[in-house]
Amino acid sequence: MYLDRASHRIRELPILVDLNKEVDHLDQIMELLVGNPLHVYSLINRFVHHLQQARQELANHPKYGGLERAVFAVIRKGEYPTQADLDGVTLAVSRVQFTYRLDPVDMAKGRILGVQTAGYLDSSDLLNVGMRRYSGHTPIRPGVYQEFALAYEWAEAALQLLKEETDMSSSPGNPQLEKVIKDFMDTVHRQHNAMWRPFADSPGNLPNEEFFIERIAADSTGRHLRQLESQQLANQFLPNRDFESSYYLHDFYALCRGEPVNVNRSRAMEQRCYYDSLDDPYFLIGPLKMEVLSLHPPVLVYHEILAADDVASMKMYVASQLNAAEIQDVTKEDGSGAKVTSERTQSSGWLWDYQLPFLYELSHRLDRITGLRVARADNLPYTDIEEAEAWQIGVYGPGGHYLPHYDAFEVLDPSAYTPAGVWVGNRISTVMFYLSDVVGGATAFPKVGVAARPRAGSMVYWHNLESDGTRDDMSLHGACPTALGIKWVSNKWIREGPQLWSRPCDKDQRREGI
Repeated sequence: MYLDRASHRIRELPILVDLNKEVDHLDQIMELLVGNPLHVYSLINRFVHHLQQARQELANHPKYGGLERAVFAVIRKGEYPTQADLDGVTLAVSRVQFTYRLDPVDMAKGRILGVQTAGYLDSSDLLNVGMRRYSGHTPIRPGVYQEFALAYEWAEAALQLLKEETDMSSSPGNPQLEKVIKDFMDTVHRQHNAMWRPFADSPGNLPNEEFFIERIAADSTGRHLRQLESQQLANQFLPNRDFESSYYLHDFYALCRGEPVNVNRSRAMEQRCYYDSLDDPYFLIGPLKMEVLSLHPPVLVYHEILAADDVASMKMYVASQLNAAEIQDVTKEDGSGAKVTSERTQSSGWLWDYQLPFLYELSHRLDRITGLRVARADNLPYTDIEEAEAWQIGVYGPGGHYLPHYDAFEVLDPSAYTPAGVWVGNRISTVMFYLSDVVGGATAFPKVGVAARPRAGSMVYWHNLESDGTRDDMSLHGACPTALGIKWVSNKWIREGPQLWSRPCDKDQRREGI
């Protein structure tokens, strides 16, 4: 059983034979195995549920007892995955399926957003995913509890896949598992319908993880109900989007999938690509490759800014520093609070300009591109925030995401002033570099109706504050779930204090005393 479950991983990437190719092989492991939610699920599931049984069978066998001791010696040196890790990767698989409206059966067979992989989940795996969604222990995002609709979809898929598995084998099937799936579906069906709330009660939250758009009828399927939801909500301007708990999910997920939303239809004339020297002699010979996603407010993509060697240096230098990323905890009045939450599933680390020589040069280049002060006057090794924060390097694994949020602080944090009392202010603008190519993982702006697609070496640039210093509500943005691959990004948050002469208040606002 254990070796059979591991066979799909070996088909995706054969075991290394030539040690001279170890570096390339490790890169392939990250891309093909670690970057595939199905392989990650299968690996952790084997450790948590199947390895102990395999070890026991080896230990009881007179010929292979030594092999069991060798396996245990290897495991003891590393960190052993737990049920919590399995819950985490189950959540990631669910999030990818839900966001991109994938058929769970197709996904179980390794097909993710049109890419065929060797990953595989069996019918018992699909049932486990459904049961975890039903449990409410690890909700897919804040504000939801038992995800009845998702649980029903996955259980329905488990039943279909079990039938296919039975038809393809000579065995009589697994009537016990079939009964468990059907009983579970019946329980979810009844509880979904009993607790169902009409669409009008939470329109900003649709599509919904907890409920379908209508109650489950005797002859309806989860897939049909999702299709009905998609048809009814297409191109609608949903009321109550601005509720804090809605996260603009309808438009956010549509943009993640590459679908148009009703707020971006007026931007067709704005969106274009061209070479631009920014009227700067520095870019005259090598103009910038600029893609305009939106002019008002500006959301701009500059392609091929970072070289491959620079990307590799940033990733390698920060790899050992990564920790679970946090968001601001606004319940702390002084702005110093932070917390880990399912709104953001990412690891991050920090780099200052002085730590890698090319970073200081890159900050100077951003001075020219943005028209703001990004680089310091010198590159001495000190870490007080002035013109901009350090480079934050972020990593999103499969299913990793960041729900729509604002980069500008709601409550100014302690770094708004230097230790000497100089005003640094809020995050006026964001520069974000993509450091890898992935499937999925777009940066979506649901209030603007546009999304930037990851491409290694490219950067996205937008403003977080209006010219009077208030938060720009149009700057709401989020990181779509990574479907395949490991998504690396680097953020440079530019502070407003040093930009007084670079981006002054508008004349009309100054006339009003702002």
